[in-house]
Amino acid sequence: MTTDQIFRDIEEGKVAPFYFLYGSESFYRVEIVQALIHKLITPANRDFNLENFEARETSVGNWVGAALTLSFVGGTKLLIIRNLHETTLKDSDQKTLLNYIAQPALGSCLVITADKANRKQKLYKTLTSQKGSVLCETPQEAGLIPWVKQRAKTLGYELKADAARKMVERVGAKPGILAKELEKVITYAGKIKTITESMVGELVGEIKM
Repeated sequence: MTTDQIFRDIEEGKVAPFYFLYGSESFYRVEIVQALIHKLITPANRDFNLENFEARETSVGNWVGAALTLSFVGGTKLLIIRNLHETTLKDSDQKTLLNYIAQPALGSCLVITADKANRKQKLYKTLTSQKGSVLCETPQEAGLIPWVKQRAKTLGYELKADAARKMVERVGAKPGILAKELEKVITYAGKIKTITESMVGELVGEIKM
C-alpha cells in the first residue's frame, strides 16, 4: 500500500484493523497516525479509545490485551505502538503478535511503527507482507510535485505546476519542510485560491536550509 492510497482510504472511512508503518521518513508515519486519530478519535472518546505504547517499554501482551478489550463508549479503538525497531521481541511474543494480526479484533485498529525493517527476519517479513503495511520513504523530488499539489488541493487551494516545481526545487526532497512551506504560502495567499509561481517565489526563496 502506498502513502497516497492509505490517506485516501482513511478519508473514505476504509480503516484497516492493522497497519505497519516503516521506513526512514518519519513525516509520513506521523501524518498517517494523525489521519487515523482525526478519523477515529473524538474529544468524547479520546480517553477510552486512544492508547499509545513505546515498544521498548511495554510488552506484546499489553498491546494485544488493549486491542482485545472492548471500548466502553463504542467506536474503534486506536492503539499506536511506536519504534518497534528499538526492541527485540522474544519468540513467544512474536508468535502472540502474529497470531493477533492473523485474526485482529474488529473493534480495534493496531498501528505499529518502525524506522527500519529487516525483511530477512520472520517477524518483519510477515509484518511487511500485510495489506496494511506502508513503506514510508522520502520520494524523489519529481514525485513530490504531484504530492504537494494534492496537499494544496485538500486544503482548498490550486497550486500551479510551476509553483509546485519551484517549491520542490528550493526545498528538496524534504516533505516535512515542504508541508510547512506550503502552509506559509497558503497563509500568504489568503482568499486567493490559486497559487502561482511568483507567489511561491516571494516566500519560499526566504528558506534558510
